[in-house]
Amino acid sequence: MAGVSFELQKLLQKGTLTSTIRAFLYGTVLAAGPLLLTIITVGVIAWLSYGMLQEGPFRLFTVTVVYTFAFTLILTGPFQLVFTRYVADKHFTRDFDHIFPGFITSLAVVSVVALGFSIPFYATMKLTVPIAHPVLYRIAGVLTFWGVSMVWQVIGFVSTTKEYQKVTLSYLVGTILSILLASWLIRKIQVTGAVAAFAAGQWLVAILLGIIITRPLNKKRKWRWEYVEYLKRYPLVALNGFFFNLGIWVDKFIFWLYFHEQQGSNYFLTFNFYDVPNFLAFVSIVPALTYFLLLTETDFYKDYSRFIDDILHEPLILIEQKKQDMIDTLKKGMGGMLKVQGISTLLLIIFAQPLVIFLGYGGISIWLFRILLIGVFFHVINMNLNIIFLYYEMRRKAFFLMLGFAVSNAVLTFLSILAGPRYFGTGFLASTLVFSVLSWKILVRSIEQIDFYVYASQPIGAVVLVTRLPIWKRLLRKIRKRWVNGREFQPEFYS
Repeated sequence: MAGVSFELQKLLQKGTLTSTIRAFLYGTVLAAGPLLLTIITVGVIAWLSYGMLQEGPFRLFTVTVVYTFAFTLILTGPFQLVFTRYVADKHFTRDFDHIFPGFITSLAVVSVVALGFSIPFYATMKLTVPIAHPVLYRIAGVLTFWGVSMVWQVIGFVSTTKEYQKVTLSYLVGTILSILLASWLIRKIQVTGAVAAFAAGQWLVAILLGIIITRPLNKKRKWRWEYVEYLKRYPLVALNGFFFNLGIWVDKFIFWLYFHEQQGSNYFLTFNFYDVPNFLAFVSIVPALTYFLLLTETDFYKDYSRFIDDILHEPLILIEQKKQDMIDTLKKGMGGMLKVQGISTLLLIIFAQPLVIFLGYGGISIWLFRILLIGVFFHVINMNLNIIFLYYEMRRKAFFLMLGFAVSNAVLTFLSILAGPRYFGTGFLASTLVFSVLSWKILVRSIEQIDFYVYASQPIGAVVLVTRLPIWKRLLRKIRKRWVNGREFQPEFYS
């Protein structure tokens, strides 16, 4: 947290309209860069491919991107979250020389997972639409999966840098490269060119971000197995990352498996009636992500850090005061975030119909879109509360809440499908509502006793105080020890 968020707060503290706008624009890109990159890239490629790609090949391209994002998030979520913990620990212990080799090791582990999944996936895939150069398409699909996985892993490290302008520029350059390559490759190799262009942009973003964030680090060592040991040391953190991302996508998986609409391949299942409004609804989380990055998390971290620093050294009355300050800051930050996201969601609900017509999605269900907007509103609360749980080291509670969210979303979504189209989306809405309220209740109840939990979790050892005795007393002690079987020192113990 000592990096990009505090740098952006410096822009806000200037108090001018220009600096405020700049801070929120940078914050938006940093909080939702991959999402915005994908929306812009796919949208422009769709416009460029108009008249050059038939409907079947173009849908193959879009579903390739969707599946890439879904499974890279689920598979890399555990490694990204554990690496974030690894970097935080190394900052705390001042072992900065361990960060770069840990970073390289994490990339190697994620590469093995990404390639181990994507190569068999694309090798055994049966295409159901005729495309040019199917072998090149499979290779481009693997490279896309691998590149996006690298982007997710690097993003876990982006918050430590202060060069927010260069990070934003990296996203912009990657987007431009994808668009320029697509305009040329689509004419040459059609849908394969579109996938290859998207992969090139993702790889460029990953490389540029990697260079920016590792520039100040010591690069003498290139490997450190300690990161792998962290996966064993913090299994609940890894599982939290897995079930959190699985919970986001599991409702889509249920719809895909139930309705079984194939798009270009026997492995690619979709359900556009649900997928399109769901995608549009998730775009609405950008305001809350930006607010949390700029204000909620940074302000909370300051008070949280003061509280942790004082809890072992200061009087109880001061500890209680710091704890109350921390709780008040957290409530204020979450309240501000809810207001920003609530206003955005309400406006989107009111103007849902003209908005989707303007975006070219006039055929989607407005009722379903509004239900999903409300569900996403509660989901963003659940997502940010999960981060706070991890700050407080409540790993077990955070894990079970994410597990419960994923299971409930799957079960309630299936029941909503059985109930009929009128109830589509209510499973996701119900699960996000229940677990956002439950998470907040558990968090509030837990932080009321957080001083006890933090203090009691510290290792307590005996401090032995030994006083240097005068020579004549030491001589007497030796005589006593030899003839009376006594002890040389009489230590005093302090806990």
